[in-house]
Amino acid sequence: MGAYMSERAKSTQHYDLVALGGGTGGLVAAAGGAYLGLRTAIVEKHALGGDCLWTGCVPSKALIASARLARRMSRAAGLGLAPGGERHDFRAVMERVRAARATVAHHDDPERFREMGVGVHFGAARFLDPNTVEVEGEGTLRAKRFVVATGAVPAIPPIPGLADADYWTYETVFDENELPGSVAIMGGGPIGVEFAQVFARLGSKVAILEMMPSILVREDPDVAAFMHGLLEAEGIEIRTGAAVSGVRSENGGTVVETDDGGRIAVERVFVATGRRPCTEGLDLEAAGIRTERGAVVVDSRLRTTSKSAWGVGDVTGALQFTHVAEQMAKVALRNSVLPVKTKIRYDSVPRVTFTDPEVAHIGMSEAEAEAAGGTTYRYGMDDLDRAIVDGSAVGFVKISADRKGRVIGATILAHGAGDLIMPLVLAKTHGLSLSRVNGTIYPYPTMVEGVKRASGEYMRSRLDTASGRILKRVIQWLK
Repeated sequence: MGAYMSERAKSTQHYDLVALGGGTGGLVAAAGGAYLGLRTAIVEKHALGGDCLWTGCVPSKALIASARLARRMSRAAGLGLAPGGERHDFRAVMERVRAARATVAHHDDPERFREMGVGVHFGAARFLDPNTVEVEGEGTLRAKRFVVATGAVPAIPPIPGLADADYWTYETVFDENELPGSVAIMGGGPIGVEFAQVFARLGSKVAILEMMPSILVREDPDVAAFMHGLLEAEGIEIRTGAAVSGVRSENGGTVVETDDGGRIAVERVFVATGRRPCTEGLDLEAAGIRTERGAVVVDSRLRTTSKSAWGVGDVTGALQFTHVAEQMAKVALRNSVLPVKTKIRYDSVPRVTFTDPEVAHIGMSEAEAEAAGGTTYRYGMDDLDRAIVDGSAVGFVKISADRKGRVIGATILAHGAGDLIMPLVLAKTHGLSLSRVNGTIYPYPTMVEGVKRASGEYMRSRLDTASGRILKRVIQWLK
């Protein structure tokens, strides 16, 4: 026993902060701590970069870029050009996706973090007590502070026969080189509709199966309905209000059955039914870290039920976005070292669904804004000069404002909406009014003018108020 304890003591390394998980949350916390002069470390099972780099944001957007161009090539006649070919080499597309991912991966190279002074440890970690973790093959790490940032993985529903099917998820699809002739997408959320559009544009026959009454249920009904119609116009079959009840093999393919008696035969199934926090094997109980429904419980300052641990990113069950994980890591790091604590805020977090056109949103929904006494102003992108000349005149901008004109919510459905939403993110975050948004000079002709036009609807509405009517009378008298 004494020899074992002595060997363990030799293999113990001491840090000020250890981040568990090498995704965005863990990397930002560890690198930020090193910049502040802390002795920090990252523990990661596989490769630094996490879900975003390897199976999420980076490869999926590279794949979307190829599918978007394929669609535009097929519609070149609309711009007076000869249309491109309808057949595409899926293997070449996926090789390009993996090459793009490899290029981006240098940002998360272990040597880069070691040069920052961050200790990088690879292996499965588990808590031994609130201040100690054991890393498989690396000994033990002791620290005053831990940041739990182990992310999330695809949630696979317990549907009869699904486990035996050769299904895809966003984690496995990027290893493929053959495009199936037909695909059933289980789930009509952002991941499901993004991949449905990709597969359809590259040549697959695609069906979306969604148990809820509509796709994109987090979006306003008009947004969901618009996207439903657009996807169907691209040849995607959409079945809503029917849950998948069974999956079975038949004639070399797969048959998916729904609880309303429906069935669809496809070559492959893609499961996009959500994600679940990844905490297996961490032995969180040994550190006094409580979970609920699998997610690490944190307070408004991101501290767990252990005084020595903070939770950030998808493992907490919070908004599952890379930009949220980054902000959570900054808040957790600050709260772990400074006496003055900061609360995390989610009310000004933008989100984007990377379909084509994109859907970007921030703040309240239109219904929520109306219930709070707000008003929504709308502008159709089919009337915007730049959208017209680009051949992308589709979608709309709508902005909700309170009685003082301050932005409380917004949705943009348009090409490049993820970028176009930023003036409204700034306004929402800092309490700016639509008069400020409209009073800003925008370059012409640009897509972001759609934001200015929508805010212009607010300015016109002010002329119908008592003060506006007085202003018009004064102008009439002065002229």
